[in-house]
Amino acid sequence: MKAMDRRQFLKGSIGAATTVSVLSRGKSVAAEDKVILGIMGVGGRGRALLTSLVKRTDVKIKYISDADTRCYGPAAEIVVEGHNYKPKFVQDFRRMLDDPEVDAIVIATSDRWHALGTIMACQAEKDVFVEKPLSLSIWDGRKMVEAARKYNRVVQVGTQSRSTPYTEKAAEYIRSGKLGDVYLARVFLMQESGPIHVANVQPVPEGLDYDLWCGPSPMLPYRPGRWFWRLWDFYVGYIMADMIHQVDLVRCLIDKKYPETVCNAGGVYHFDDGREQPDTQFATFEFGKLTLLFEASLWSPYMHRIVHLQDKTKFPDWPFSATKVEICGTKGFMCFGRHGGGWQVFEGDKNVRESKAVISEPAKVKFGSIIDLHFDDFINCIRTRKKPKADVEEVHLSMALCHLANISYRVGNRKLRFDGGAETFVDDAEANKYLKANYRKPWVVPDTV
Repeated sequence: MKAMDRRQFLKGSIGAATTVSVLSRGKSVAAEDKVILGIMGVGGRGRALLTSLVKRTDVKIKYISDADTRCYGPAAEIVVEGHNYKPKFVQDFRRMLDDPEVDAIVIATSDRWHALGTIMACQAEKDVFVEKPLSLSIWDGRKMVEAARKYNRVVQVGTQSRSTPYTEKAAEYIRSGKLGDVYLARVFLMQESGPIHVANVQPVPEGLDYDLWCGPSPMLPYRPGRWFWRLWDFYVGYIMADMIHQVDLVRCLIDKKYPETVCNAGGVYHFDDGREQPDTQFATFEFGKLTLLFEASLWSPYMHRIVHLQDKTKFPDWPFSATKVEICGTKGFMCFGRHGGGWQVFEGDKNVRESKAVISEPAKVKFGSIIDLHFDDFINCIRTRKKPKADVEEVHLSMALCHLANISYRVGNRKLRFDGGAETFVDDAEANKYLKANYRKPWVVPDTV
């Protein structure tokens, strides 16, 4: 397909003005045609995504974009090594959005740019792969969903464990009734992290557009490093930024949307580094007859993550699995591990549960190939116009649970009632003020996307 014909096809078939999907018209990006991508943010995570993308022969990475020009070289080397060409560099990501040849944008920036970057890409008729955590607030996440639907865009979120076959099998097992009635589920993030170091104020380095880098967040004096990870205006907190993987999985397993109540416990107990977000967190959610518990800490050296296990053909040591999900049913008990951990069900009473264990094989894949599976789904959905497995609305509902726990913490660990239909707290002005992030002009998420 020639470039001009291809641009006309994309514009005519899936542009913002149409309300008819490519699939319904019987059209899609031709199978022999490469999907043209631009990537926004090529720090550590962005380069990891590039490493996965260059394994594919059906994509072309046309653009690399980062507010820091120093990031271009290492990222471009990945593309040169994998695809044997050098992508264009643009410091301002809006130049990628202006190119009608670009089909999709991969957003791998830090949290503050996820919502607005996704919305702007949708408005520019681009599909989006956006990293987790999805948003800085519930309101922002809802606007991302609205933009995806209004402009008929595929928006896939980087909660890649949704793309593993064993996740679907575990959900089917629960839905089949083999676990019995499920009244309790538990989600864990029990691991060790270090303090957040805060360097002295320094001059802005040459090559860094610091205003663009800060984007929607406050433009505070420049410091090197990840000092911003300790501030609500930049980050949802280390716990929820990582725990969203398990939270999204537990929602997939128990098939629930909004809780009726949330109550958080915990605080900053271990670290003395000025962080605003808790390092110890325990949250309770009530979904009618099902209670969901979050349990998290950042000071647990005796826990392990499945990604650190050398033998991926074995189950995690469940009691010490740092990122497990537990589903408690009246007929059985399921342990579920993210990132290739597989799942295991134990049935029977306390005397015979081992002999009646129902076992699913763990994923016999190396860590890293799960994101390859996730990109398989994303590229396929760009062609077919189907919703991806980690569709923006599904992950928005999961991310909302993380925000609800954080909001309960911010109002003094109070129990809050939540109206899921309106996505607001019931008669609680103090809690409701945290439903929306504080964005800096001109980088503001609009009321109407």
